[in-house]
Amino acid sequence: MALFRDADGVARAVHDRCVHRGAELHLGEVTDGALACRYHGWRYGGDGRCVHIPSLMGGQEVAKGVAVRAFACAEADGYIWTWMGEGPPVGDPPRIDEFSQSNWLQGSLALECSALAAIENNLDWRHPVFTHPFTHGQFFANQAMGFQEQAVEMRRTERGLTAFTPPTANAADPIPGTALVGLVFELPDRVTVAFNVGPQGPMRIVIHMIPTGAASCRQEWMASTGLAPAGSARAVAWTDEAQPIFEQDRLVLESVQRAVAREGHAFERSVEADAPTLLARRIYALACAGRWKDGRGGLAERRVLRVRS
Repeated sequence: MALFRDADGVARAVHDRCVHRGAELHLGEVTDGALACRYHGWRYGGDGRCVHIPSLMGGQEVAKGVAVRAFACAEADGYIWTWMGEGPPVGDPPRIDEFSQSNWLQGSLALECSALAAIENNLDWRHPVFTHPFTHGQFFANQAMGFQEQAVEMRRTERGLTAFTPPTANAADPIPGTALVGLVFELPDRVTVAFNVGPQGPMRIVIHMIPTGAASCRQEWMASTGLAPAGSARAVAWTDEAQPIFEQDRLVLESVQRAVAREGHAFERSVEADAPTLLARRIYALACAGRWKDGRGGLAERRVLRVRS
């Protein structure tokens, strides 16, 4: 897709290929609110129709049907969402809780691993001590206090699952908004990491894993950097700098992908601490098969895990 803003500042998305000779439209520029191809200047409006061909003589018009595919767009919570399905969009973009109350830093990185592997990684309660030396709070806590026994509650939700600590007393209790650490998976591709530890107060990292191939994905992330001061405008900044904590993930994830590519998943052995990632794998498989709504009744509603962390 090629994304641009039209003359009214509205976000637009079109197929990134000119119908003239196939040049990628994102190489062009916006002229009079339309996206002009860099090769021969053919311009496309937000609806995909070609609205101008510079080489046409006076009195000649663009032929009917000269157009690229356009994708419906919606702008919400720091993102441009596009609908790639057939027909009009279904539902609204998923919102980010408390987005308007915080400042945010955004970034993106390409990973040579499946989107599901990246989803599982961000739901993995036990890897930070080993994968993230000197970048993750769990590593520093382990350095100070050693391994501690911990109870983690896992619940299946309407859109995926959540895992958090400390657990509630029983399944009827609402999921607390003040959990020390909370991990949330929402179909199709979002993991939210929330924690209420440290002097900075409540923090949230929202991560989307977008498949770019069977064994590759793009990880879009947004991290809160503190509450926006009362009366001030919320700040959302972009960075192209590599983030050490994500680069540490990359090292192991791409290693895992190489093993799975060679041998599949049959060699894997799991323990109780792996329950959130294994549940996410089952939910993802049901959704990909179009059976999530019918299949979720067969999955456990709630489970409390005992792990050393």
